[in-house]
Amino acid sequence: MNTCRMPLGSDRGATQPVRGASRGLTIEQTMAEMQCSRATVANLRRQAGISDRPGRKASAGRNATRHDARPILDKPATMPPVSHPALTEARTLYPSTVVPVDGLRNLLVSGQNSWKVGAVVTKGRWKGFPIFTLTLEERATCPTSCGHWRSCYGNAMHMANRIAHGPAFEERLGHELAILNSRHPGGFAVRLHILGDFYSAAYVDLWGGFLDRFPALHVFGFSARWNRTDPIARALLGLVMERWDRFAIRFSNAPSDECSTVSIEHPVQKPADAVICPAQLGKTDNCGTCGLCWATTRRIGFVRH
Repeated sequence: MNTCRMPLGSDRGATQPVRGASRGLTIEQTMAEMQCSRATVANLRRQAGISDRPGRKASAGRNATRHDARPILDKPATMPPVSHPALTEARTLYPSTVVPVDGLRNLLVSGQNSWKVGAVVTKGRWKGFPIFTLTLEERATCPTSCGHWRSCYGNAMHMANRIAHGPAFEERLGHELAILNSRHPGGFAVRLHILGDFYSAAYVDLWGGFLDRFPALHVFGFSARWNRTDPIARALLGLVMERWDRFAIRFSNAPSDECSTVSIEHPVQKPADAVICPAQLGKTDNCGTCGLCWATTRRIGFVRH
């Protein structure tokens, strides 16, 4: 989507990125708020004399990733208006980024492309595993009960490719996992899902079959499906309980103190039985340098962002 909600020729359209910068918004957050492309927002910010290159230096000795760690505690959260059609139509804000499998070179992408994830695990029982990520379409694959239906961080991911799910996707996924299993017999990890969720019980069963077929495969991630009246949630819960050692999927905001997460607005709200994500606090770089999500079943708190 390259068209802003506000005409760029108007004073409001021209000054919106400036106002966003004054409120501490990043380019990504301003993109979500204005529904503009990155290039449009960056150009307007440059015209206003706003620098987007603060001169951050990569820390020596960090694992190879394209980005530095980015603690989120000083960044404001943004959400689309309640009336936005993406919320009622159960889709991404950026429908043009939903891509069929034949339009993508790889479904599983190296974690080095995500500053939150990282390229490789550097500690714990999965040490040395390369990390790959999988991205589906947010909301279209998620339960409407998700606590981040409106505040999904996909709102700020204008450039991300969302893979169109379905039979072709599932067939291609099996082929790619077979290749990775051959290339990394010592183990590799897949982060499910950068965006999106488990969209059917059959898709959950597919991952159970992948674990049987590919002994090097290890999975971690999050799901908003935990309501036992949901057949997808029941299938997922069974797989997590049986295969946690290799299928460490946490249930987002589930009423449980194990294998779950809790969303909080501020660190002072952390439940006594939870630990806040160390990467969010700037205590470690990313998932690869942390490993907490699959090292313990203890509940983990995430600050909304």
